Amino acid sequence: MNKNEWTKKIALISTRPHKTNIKLSVDLKNSSISLLDYPLTEIYPLDNYKIFDGILKNLKIYHHIIFISTNSVHFFLERVKKQSINIPKSLIFSCIGPTTKSLLQKNLSVNIHSPENHFDSEHLLKKEILSDVRERKILIIRGKGGRETLKNELEKRGADVSYGECYIRKYVNINLFHLKNDLTKYNHKFMLISSTNSAKHLINQLIDIEKSWLHNIKIIVNHNKIRDQLSAIFKHILVSENIELQKLKELIATETLD
Repeated sequence: MNKNEWTKKIALISTRPHKTNIKLSVDLKNSSISLLDYPLTEIYPLDNYKIFDGILKNLKIYHHIIFISTNSVHFFLERVKKQSINIPKSLIFSCIGPTTKSLLQKNLSVNIHSPENHFDSEHLLKKEILSDVRERKILIIRGKGGRETLKNELEKRGADVSYGECYIRKYVNINLFHLKNDLTKYNHKFMLISSTNSAKHLINQLIDIEKSWLHNIKIIVNHNKIRDQLSAIFKHILVSENIELQKLKELIATETLD
């Protein structure tokens, strides 16, 4: 193998759920980046949707609905269709990330409020539509558990906030032996971690192992909080608030320039 062939050996370890990784792998098929599927979380439907379906049947009582992730949109739309729910035209829609917004726009003819550049709860809260929410009933669609930042701040502003929890996250242990072996094929190594809970779960797995082989992996995260969590273990952490496909490819291309 000559030098030029070797420098093209780029691995992106994605710790997102398996279904998300499959799509990302297809999107990267014609690039020089190989996707390594090592989920730290998997997404599952609820065992019982009685409570969530009851919330959907009363959407008319809410002024505003907020979607946390693409998974929240997926399960919301699935249950809306199954229950033949009519979505009130007066309902205001917001979400956090561009992929979540795109999925909503693809399926619903509604105006959607979301951050332009910084995709987290803190920047959604800066949107004018959420500046005065006194006595407003707001429904947050999400999985079971998660950060409380959005709900807590909206309640401080006088809103009546409820959760519509429609899926479950389960944490998965990475086979570190297999990962270490897989990475021997590559000289450029990146790992994508996009949630604080995934970072915490990874840290717990790494407590009692020899870590020198991890030092050549560049970690890509979408928030400074995740960077701070991982900084004691990983030497190279790249923060990019936008981790959509094109931005990932641009970031990796920049980091692998000879």
